[in-house]
Amino acid sequence: MPSRKTQFRILVMLTLAWVVWAGWSMANRVTPYQLRVLDDLGSPVSRAVADSGGRQLGTSGADGLIDLEWDGSIVIEVSAPGHVARRVTVADRPQGMVDVVLTARFLRGVVTDPDGRPVAGARVRAGAGEGVTDDQGRFNIRGADPGQVMVERPAWEPAAFEWDGGPGDQSVSIQPLVLKAVHISGEAVRDRFDEFVRMAEETELNALMIDLKDESGLVWYDTDDPVANEVGANYRAFDLPEVVTQAKERDLYLIARIVVFNDPVAAIRKPSMAVWDAELQKPYSANGQYFLDPTDPDARAYGLALAAEACSLGVDEIQFDYVRFPDARRESATFDGGVTADVRMATIAGFLTEAVDLLHPMGCAVAADVFGFVTKAVDDGAIGQKWDDLAAIVDVLSPMVYPSHYSTGWYGFDRPNDHPGPMVENALADGLERLPRSVVVRPWLQDFGYTPEQVRAQIDAAEKFGLGWMLWNARSNVTVAALKPAR
Repeated sequence: MPSRKTQFRILVMLTLAWVVWAGWSMANRVTPYQLRVLDDLGSPVSRAVADSGGRQLGTSGADGLIDLEWDGSIVIEVSAPGHVARRVTVADRPQGMVDVVLTARFLRGVVTDPDGRPVAGARVRAGAGEGVTDDQGRFNIRGADPGQVMVERPAWEPAAFEWDGGPGDQSVSIQPLVLKAVHISGEAVRDRFDEFVRMAEETELNALMIDLKDESGLVWYDTDDPVANEVGANYRAFDLPEVVTQAKERDLYLIARIVVFNDPVAAIRKPSMAVWDAELQKPYSANGQYFLDPTDPDARAYGLALAAEACSLGVDEIQFDYVRFPDARRESATFDGGVTADVRMATIAGFLTEAVDLLHPMGCAVAADVFGFVTKAVDDGAIGQKWDDLAAIVDVLSPMVYPSHYSTGWYGFDRPNDHPGPMVENALADGLERLPRSVVVRPWLQDFGYTPEQVRAQIDAAEKFGLGWMLWNARSNVTVAALKPAR
């Protein structure tokens, strides 16, 4: 048996060996740590991937953190959508978080129409990066991904281009949709929609324009809107989703017309929304028309709610008609917000701005019908429709350039109705010359009281400017002989 002295020496040696082993183990054990991925503004970057030698180590969450284990020197490549990848070397055991800063990629450029005019409001998407063009058609997207870039704007043809992720401005041109349609009343949708579908298949028509709510105040499709049901406007004449399905199956663009403020049903049954006759103490009427008050929030909300519902059911474009103050006004007509020129213009522009803000995220274009004389008038025509103002807001302007609606002397004609082609051409030339930005102009043309040749003369005048068009007949009795056959 070893002596006590020998036993002590053995114990000391074992102790020293344990201390050495423990120190070595502490120095070489696997140590957890975190990469913190930030962008060049100091914000956490989510979906960043850490990779080493082709082996994925982890992905960051919303906090930008990636949990890792250090067991020796390592080279890590960190990448994230919309950012320039970066390599970092972790040579020593981390004493805390390891920060990795990634520089965001920027995509800059301009969107124009075929004539080189800037297109505002176009959405540009480059992977996770997204932006909208300003009034000069320019976009500046932080966090853009190289590859295919999509450019879209309601009522325009989508476009795409390839981007390698490098610097320099990109330039892309998009084309407005050139749509050709006829008016299909709510009654016609119910009774003879197949007729119009065949018409589109057999002629140059490439769009359907249907009434959802018309001058009668009736809502022709089966709506869930509480106001429409409260006032008894829900006529339930047709199923809108079924109409949408039929249009999409034939690749036809679907325009839905909503008469906003001319509404005898809601004005009479919900007078709090109506223009009020202070003399007669009842809803105001003139020329057989009852108007909702454009300055009344509930009246505005009613039109917008129907538009949002229709958009959610799949229509491509909401066309607001009678989006104006009544043109025949006596002194007794009163409005909640007044009726001065400034109020009129701000009210109608404000309504359409609300519509754009509501419907664009849903994917619908916003159109406004305006009186034909507005293309020339420098004021709002006393109804709140100022051409320049509205052109700066909506996707589509549709002036009703019916020659029969112009009085003697317009464009030098004693009888404007006898000169359909020149009247339409002059009116459109005036409007196009005054556009503050590139916007789709798609006029309403007169399809009543005319021969096929006279209807065609209007179409040719619109197409001279490269424009689409819509034919108006209140009863939807279309002059099919004026249409070219399908190609």
